[in-house]
Amino acid sequence: MSEPGRRHWLLRWIAITIFLALLGLAILERQDLSPTSQPLFSEMAEFHGPLKVGQSFVASRPGLCRVALLLARKGQTNRSPVAFHLREGAKVTADLATVTINASHLEDVTTMVRRPYVYQSFSFSPIPDSAGKTFYFWVESPQSLAGDPLLVRYQAGDVYPEGTMSIDGAAISGDLVFKAYYTKGFLGNAALLLERLVEHRPFPWSNKAFYIAIFVVYLALFAGLLQLICSNEPGGGMRDRHGNSGGECGRGY
Repeated sequence: MSEPGRRHWLLRWIAITIFLALLGLAILERQDLSPTSQPLFSEMAEFHGPLKVGQSFVASRPGLCRVALLLARKGQTNRSPVAFHLREGAKVTADLATVTINASHLEDVTTMVRRPYVYQSFSFSPIPDSAGKTFYFWVESPQSLAGDPLLVRYQAGDVYPEGTMSIDGAAISGDLVFKAYYTKGFLGNAALLLERLVEHRPFPWSNKAFYIAIFVVYLALFAGLLQLICSNEPGGGMRDRHGNSGGECGRGY
């Protein structure tokens, strides 16, 4: 390979590698990663009319901007508004955020043709100084009737020590299923993903550098494979050292 050809090959390989890295970062930015969550559930609590079901939690990072819950409904007739309220602590009387959705958007537990355990997100303006603070949220649906209630999943017992579940303001033994999200972008998501990968793993899988090295090696190998494919002519094979294509057989002189 001549010097210009080698330089062209190297530039193409670098361009493909950068493109793949940017593509991976863009995908990572959209991942549903939450550093604050309680994912376990064994029970379902009903709420309707004046009943309010809530949960307190401690935000682990600044920029709290979304909370997701496992809400559901019984049947397709309930189309009442569902209100989500967020406050800084259970004793504060002013809402930091209030979000309202329609019950028709919730999972229907009575049909077999469904995607089960769908999180319903409630997004609001980011709270810059949320890190380390205790927040309290609750959901209610005043227009829902007792014969057509809404459901929220929770785990019995104290599985989330940092917070407490409550019904109508009274603490009970259990914790709601929830996920809390923060404004972070792809760098924050990458750091969180690495934390999840190394958690409770033996060496070398407990080392973040191990996964970074694997990512770089795979990226380089994949980029090299693409470069090798692109270096071939569409209609033939690799060229020989004289520049002739080896794609045609049986041609004589």
